[in-house]
Amino acid sequence: MWVRISGVNDCTSGWSVSSNATGATGVTTAGHCEGINEIDHPGHYVHALAHQAEHRGEWGDVEWKGSAQQEPDDFYATATEIRDVTDVENWTNLSVNEAVCQYGRASNQRSCSLDIQDVSQECSIDGVTTDRLVMMNGTNNGIDGDSGGGWSFATVAYGSDVGWCFPTFTDNDVWSVADLYQEAIGVTVRQ
Repeated sequence: MWVRISGVNDCTSGWSVSSNATGATGVTTAGHCEGINEIDHPGHYVHALAHQAEHRGEWGDVEWKGSAQQEPDDFYATATEIRDVTDVENWTNLSVNEAVCQYGRASNQRSCSLDIQDVSQECSIDGVTTDRLVMMNGTNNGIDGDSGGGWSFATVAYGSDVGWCFPTFTDNDVWSVADLYQEAIGVTVRQ
């Protein structure tokens, strides 16, 4: 779904999560998506989000926002296809050449054309060093506004979109690992 800054679409929500400390629920997006305070549920039901935690460092680039209503454990595979999350891929099970799909609300497309190239890439994003990102073997042609959107395969949550990785020899897509959200921001993807 679109996550917004006071009525302006900015980034994409990733996964519905719950706090491991309090049980509160909310959604993830990319850590570099600053100022997010609303979520736009399809059907144009917009409600407020409250900042809970952000991490841009050794566990990726991710943040989560709390919601006054419980967010469902579903995700958008496309603009019209909603899927139920059945599992979260374990970080230790990620492997080079594994296919993973990405969807972002801004580009409004699901792409499954890329394979994992590196399971632990360090990058500089907006001058912030970020580690343990998964780097793909190309780019899905994502655009501004896709950041935070889910990377998945079938009904399994893999991670959330960060964008491009600098400084590397390429501008390949990178994403934060959903299995590392506990270390990064103290939450677990809801299933």
